[in-house]
Amino acid sequence: MNVWFESIKNGFDLYLKAAPLALVVAFSIIYIKKSAFNPAHFIGVQCLILYLFCLINVVLFPLPDAAAMATLNGYKGQYIPFKFVADIAKDRTVESVLQVAFNVMLTVPFGFFFKFVLNIERRNIIILTFLLSLTIELAQLTGLFFIYPGSYRLFDVDDIMLNTLGGFAGTVIANCVSDLIPDTRNVSIAIIS
Repeated sequence: MNVWFESIKNGFDLYLKAAPLALVVAFSIIYIKKSAFNPAHFIGVQCLILYLFCLINVVLFPLPDAAAMATLNGYKGQYIPFKFVADIAKDRTVESVLQVAFNVMLTVPFGFFFKFVLNIERRNIIILTFLLSLTIELAQLTGLFFIYPGSYRLFDVDDIMLNTLGGFAGTVIANCVSDLIPDTRNVSIAIIS
């Protein structure tokens, strides 16, 4: 758990270093999508960028050091769907349940921000979440796309399923939140071109 918190902190640090670029990206996304500046959407896109920095840090870092790299050989993975159910039944620990919950929660913000801020269709968000999770798992399986001589983290087909479920859950939460707060899509500041 401490590794996750350290990774999230590192994501925040990277975001702060990249803040000027993140501001330009957020402004560009909103301008292309809306042709007007909406402060609520701008903040939402900034939160999405921060989330992505943290996500990358959680799923790919820390990288193996020289000693660990020397022990890497082969590309290993867990390819049996729903193996997490058997793992929970066998282990009967809070940690095994938390691992499943964490894999779902990991992509809830992804689904939420893409639905709530960018208003992308749910079907497309589910596909994007699946592709994001598949890319992460392939990076872990291939030793960061063959930079390392073997897997330094475990590829797990269950993670792809649970992450995709998390993206779907994020869209459901976004719809619920949209029903509770006033629509800000019509509040914008025209951009002079």
